[in-house]
Amino acid sequence: MEGVGARLRTLDTAAVANVIRGGRLMHVSERESQLRWLMTLRVVIVTTLLICVFSIELLLRPELSLRPLFTLAAIAYGMVLLYGMLDRWISGTRLFAMIQLFGDASLITVFVGMTGGLDSPMSFLYLLPISVASMLLYRSGGIATALICWAHYGALVFWGPEYWPAGMASVPALRPEADRVIYFLVAHLVALVAVALLSSYLSERLRTQGRELDERRAALARLQALNENIVSSINSGLITTDSHGTINFMNRGGSEILERSSCEVEGLGAMELFRLDGDFLLEIKRQLLVSRRFRFEEWFATPGGRKIFLGIAVSNLHDKTGRPLGLIFIFQDLTDIQALENEVRLKERMAALGEMAAGMAHELRNPLAAISGSVQYLKGDLQLKGEQLELMEIILRESERLDHAIRDFLTFAKPGAFAPSPTDLVKLVEDQLKLLGKSHELTKRHRLETVFEERSVICEVDANRIKQVFWNLATNALKAMPDGGTLSIAVRRFGEERVEIRFSDTGVGMDAELQMRYFQPFSSSFSEGTGLGAAIVYRLVEEHGGRIQVDSREGEGTSVSVVLPQSQLPAPVLAVGGER
Repeated sequence: MEGVGARLRTLDTAAVANVIRGGRLMHVSERESQLRWLMTLRVVIVTTLLICVFSIELLLRPELSLRPLFTLAAIAYGMVLLYGMLDRWISGTRLFAMIQLFGDASLITVFVGMTGGLDSPMSFLYLLPISVASMLLYRSGGIATALICWAHYGALVFWGPEYWPAGMASVPALRPEADRVIYFLVAHLVALVAVALLSSYLSERLRTQGRELDERRAALARLQALNENIVSSINSGLITTDSHGTINFMNRGGSEILERSSCEVEGLGAMELFRLDGDFLLEIKRQLLVSRRFRFEEWFATPGGRKIFLGIAVSNLHDKTGRPLGLIFIFQDLTDIQALENEVRLKERMAALGEMAAGMAHELRNPLAAISGSVQYLKGDLQLKGEQLELMEIILRESERLDHAIRDFLTFAKPGAFAPSPTDLVKLVEDQLKLLGKSHELTKRHRLETVFEERSVICEVDANRIKQVFWNLATNALKAMPDGGTLSIAVRRFGEERVEIRFSDTGVGMDAELQMRYFQPFSSSFSEGTGLGAAIVYRLVEEHGGRIQVDSREGEGTSVSVVLPQSQLPAPVLAVGGER
């Protein structure tokens, strides 16, 4: 937990640093765009003034010439071009902003001088660069620009239009009195600084609120990203629905489990997705009225053909006020867990039956041998005919069948000492196929195929036990093809240190229920046999530290895969029921 906390603190620190650094970059970028916007606005204002001056001179023909204003407009255009060239090197800097503001103050001063100097009504235009400076450069920039504008205005008062070249002033100016000059200078100083302070205060408040908003936006983005990472990183599937059970979200874990993308399932009903009865949704809602969570388990067929066992928990989805929004389905793939549970139950049952089988075998085998021997003696000594001979043969046949069952019991209960040795599995399979060709299970309608990737596959096994595994699985496959078919036996390397023997038939196959009971003792779908063959195979594969897996489709055949380690190291066996 401390490591997780430290990592979260590191992430928060890095995130805050990124926010600060991003804020600075955004500030410079914002100033850059504002200065460019200011240049564009300057062109628009000068062009509008130029059009107005031209219209006045053309229509009203005033007594005084307005040509100095055309000169001022040309100077303004030239300054905009100069700013455009400087934008390549000092774009977005405070220096570039001050250069533009100083130029604006100079242009306004010339315009005020042209319109009457101290008596000009246009001195309010100084407020524009001061306000812009307060927004771009905040308080220091606003006050500096206010002092620059006041200095320009003072220079205009002391060295006014009467000192300008002839024709520069559009309105004749008179030399003002000293008291009036001092009054105007003080009034303009107070007004300009006051506007700078007020506008910079508002600008800084806006900047502070903007920074707080950026920090809150960044914190919200971090929290949203964290929530998304948590939801997408969990291995369990998560689905949310509205109150009618229509899916509106599924996380990445759910997509991986169900093998369907979130886009495919959005808009579907949850009951439709899990292939449940529509009335089951009403049952879920009834259960949630009395409990916070409702749990159930269900088999699910994926689009890829896999059949998985899902554990599903459903709860109500509320907003922060407690208002119900819909349902949350959280599900997990429990297929492997169920297989392990079935394996544990199977082992427990095998252990109990093993003890019973050992006791029965010892108690029954000796009397059975005596009965069988006596009947064989009587059959040879007595000259029986007809029904009596038939009854005698039934006794012998059933005695033989009972002896075979007892031998299976003993093999299942006490298979004997495990003696592995290096064995060529390809040769072992070929030898067993010769014996299988002589058995009564193999008919003319059956066909045998072998697939050997290599001519020799050496594996450390108990040869006698593997022969029994081969014989049981091969004869079961032939029995599953009463009308004939093909039995294919393949031997290949499985990974780096394992070997696989696969038995595939084209028989009747098995349904899911039979497949789940395939390795259980006394569970047989054939009329003959004790039902111990598959259980014995499981026991022998387990002794080798191997794994046996069954895959079957009803009406399509069965495939049994036995995977054995090449060297004998202790390893658990895993019996997988698959889809049969």
